[in-house]
Amino acid sequence: MTYLAALEAEVRAVVAKAPDTVAPELTYSLYRQFGDTGQRYGYERPYFERRGRLVAAGAAALFDLRGGGGAGVDAGSGEGGDASVVGEDVLSVLADELWRVCDEYTWALPAHAYNARDDDMRRCVDLFAAETAHTVAELIARFGRWLPADVVSRCREELLDRVFIPYADDQRPMAWEAFTNNWLAVVAGGVGMAALAFFPDDAKRLAMILKRAHKSMVRYLAHFPEDGGCSEGMNYWVYGFGYFTYFAEAWRERGGPDLLLDKKVREIAAFPARVAFGDGRFPSFSDGSETAVIPTGLMSRLVERLGVPVPYLPSVPSFASDFCHRWPHLARDIEWTTERVIGRRAEPSAAYLPDLAWVVDRGGAVEFAAKGGHNDEEHNHLDVGHFILRADGETLLADLGAGEYTADYFGPKRYQDVHTATEGHSLPLIDGRGQSVGREYAAKVERYAETGHGAIFTLDLTPAYEVPGLTAVGRRFTWQRHGSLVVVDRFQTERAMPLEELYVSRIRPVVEADRVVWEGERSRCVLTWQSPHVLTPEVEAVETTGHRGAMESVFRLRLRCSVEAGATRLESVFTVERKEP
Repeated sequence: MTYLAALEAEVRAVVAKAPDTVAPELTYSLYRQFGDTGQRYGYERPYFERRGRLVAAGAAALFDLRGGGGAGVDAGSGEGGDASVVGEDVLSVLADELWRVCDEYTWALPAHAYNARDDDMRRCVDLFAAETAHTVAELIARFGRWLPADVVSRCREELLDRVFIPYADDQRPMAWEAFTNNWLAVVAGGVGMAALAFFPDDAKRLAMILKRAHKSMVRYLAHFPEDGGCSEGMNYWVYGFGYFTYFAEAWRERGGPDLLLDKKVREIAAFPARVAFGDGRFPSFSDGSETAVIPTGLMSRLVERLGVPVPYLPSVPSFASDFCHRWPHLARDIEWTTERVIGRRAEPSAAYLPDLAWVVDRGGAVEFAAKGGHNDEEHNHLDVGHFILRADGETLLADLGAGEYTADYFGPKRYQDVHTATEGHSLPLIDGRGQSVGREYAAKVERYAETGHGAIFTLDLTPAYEVPGLTAVGRRFTWQRHGSLVVVDRFQTERAMPLEELYVSRIRPVVEADRVVWEGERSRCVLTWQSPHVLTPEVEAVETTGHRGAMESVFRLRLRCSVEAGATRLESVFTVERKEP
């Protein structure tokens, strides 16, 4: 199938290099790095590279079964394929990589040591231990008859000792079972799918695992609002809901209940198409990513089973697109992808999710998104009332998405990071203060209306700020699809205080006499303002580290003024001008 050709070439290249390259070591020094410094990627990069070598070998074996193999081991008719052989070179790499994973001290990450019972990291069942268990269990279930018996035997012993016995036999609650986010689906789904592959005959232990996993899945679905919105962002929708779907289908195929028939599941499944921009990018609110990758296999199955609309997916995801190299994304892309989900562009339209309080107007040359919500969302940022402005595939006014995951990022210093703080979003700063942390610090949606050529979205932001002397603050977006956005902020104060309007971009703005310009490659955004007060523009460059640890520059425009007690109205007008091609 031509749409899988590039992916097949990638995985075969990884497998071809594996015998002549040394897999990275997971040394004690790297293991200790998180505890010593709070840094994660020193250990996680080699950890995920090792997973990449393993899943590439598994994917190459799947491709062999589908018709791409060379001389090797007789595989009969394969599983759903036309081929008759699995290459011996592929099986050799697969055996080595399985053996190597069995050598690891722990399958969990040091950052997740708080999940270890009795300080036993070997039997710590976190996200990545569950992912690894599923990968190993499914690979030996699919290809074990052609792998060396001692490799399969060792894998089985490690699976039992590290994951199945702690999960099935020790019924003490695990820390993540009290969560309300993607952990529930990933850990329960990973362990559940591993058990379905591992225990074809042990009905008692399998039943115990499935019962516990199902309880987590029920809890996972319950935390979604009725509109199906995922406050964690699109990449966490892929992660959590992906594992939910993979597990649901694996259990259904073994005669279990059909978890996809839940009414809310269809709303959750429709989320990507509702909020996707026209070029396949996504709003990067919370710890989301603008470039989140939707697995085409996952989307194909959801379309087939639930008939949900499809966001623009330009191609089957590349092997390199998943930094963590998760097996079910890769395997189901190979096995489930249909051409009907690739390359379908949506018509320009506006979407409003009332529970999540997101507005997304997309599909035209200029696109807009804004959010309400509250300040205790999953992977929360202090971003109530924030917005994004895009044109011709460029993001002009940005949401920075996730910062680098460190101990501080998930600790008491979280909101000192520019990615999460109010100062890293296009929002007012009032008397030098940003928004406060907590569910009660929220926006109230006063109005949403489609106008036929755009939308109006009005928010009461008063509850989001805790500023003495501030009695009211509201924000109204008036959006016109041809490229005009008017942001009106109203303040009511009982005393004099400074106000700042912050606007954030990865493009350096240029301050001119009476306007500010963000100059993109294909378009420009021009800001003008109206106010009875003198507004002083100031541009700051902020150096930070992105989600994968690379340095990046962020540019923040501050429009400063001072106001007396009473009512104040500040109006910012953004006009997008498209350049000639």
